[in-house]
Amino acid sequence: MKIRDVHNMEKGLRIIVECDEYAVPIGKAAGIIAGVMGQLATNALYFPISFKKWPDMPDSYLDRVFDEILMARFLFMIDHQKAKKWAGSNLNKKWKDHRHKLWHAAKNPLLSKEEIIRKSPNGIPMDQWALFVNYRMDEKTQKLCKKNQQIRQNQIPHTGGAKSLARRRAEMMAKGKAVDRGKMWTETHKRKDGSYVTEAAREIGEKIEEIRSQRPESIVEVSPNDALGIVLGPEHPGRVRGLGLGVVPTMAFKQTSRRFKHVNVSSSSSSNPTPKWQQEMTSMKSQLNALLSLYQKNIGNIPEEFAHLFPPPPQASDLESGAHQSPIRPTID
Repeated sequence: MKIRDVHNMEKGLRIIVECDEYAVPIGKAAGIIAGVMGQLATNALYFPISFKKWPDMPDSYLDRVFDEILMARFLFMIDHQKAKKWAGSNLNKKWKDHRHKLWHAAKNPLLSKEEIIRKSPNGIPMDQWALFVNYRMDEKTQKLCKKNQQIRQNQIPHTGGAKSLARRRAEMMAKGKAVDRGKMWTETHKRKDGSYVTEAAREIGEKIEEIRSQRPESIVEVSPNDALGIVLGPEHPGRVRGLGLGVVPTMAFKQTSRRFKHVNVSSSSSSNPTPKWQQEMTSMKSQLNALLSLYQKNIGNIPEEFAHLFPPPPQASDLESGAHQSPIRPTID
């Protein structure tokens, strides 16, 4: 089925949209709905370009498109609100990309603001275009654009193409491949011949692969402390690298946060330098043991209802046998 066929479907028929565990569409239907949303996001009648940013857009605009157009043609196999949240993120990105392309094609240092306004693109109402041009030519906006341009120049290009990370990840998993955030990053920053797109990408990719080989457990679960997190650092509040558009830290790391309530510590025979996260974990464990000892000394035993949250006190034999233990490493139950 092609995108144009979606609008000619018989009433009552809908395309089933499968989603992954993060409520992001996957499979062929994901490509179809992405194309339809591209049409909607670039239609000024549905989403005017005159708003300065997406949060300024009234909720009723998204409600109308999602309820009357998308839900009439697509059946999301996830909760309604999760589907709507993903749709909002997707439309937001496409709307911003559309505005960027419009301005890139229209800006001309040889033309005045009034001359640019008179040359409104096809399909864009004159009032929207005038407000948009005024916003883009504002001094504050121009400074922000220059800053964003510098950031984009420092970004490493990817080779993922139009296919979303979620779709690519699902296809790799269907083939039985071990897929984690680190693997997704390396796979989408290599050329067809297996070489990295830039020298900077190669350095990052090799660090990720080294950590993945040293810590197989990092491949099992998405975590701020997996190979990608260690190499590239903390995530931005609005996205999680390697999982696709619409996935945020509170969603992706939810299970990890719960599991860290029951962290155990085991020994490792590795002779590699102790990573920063491991040093911090060791420090936290030492502080916890010190507080526990202080509590037991001055107050008494830990109440039964809280005893399961704390490790049993070390025995003398344990301390003697552990005098020459190698660096410790957290494992997740």
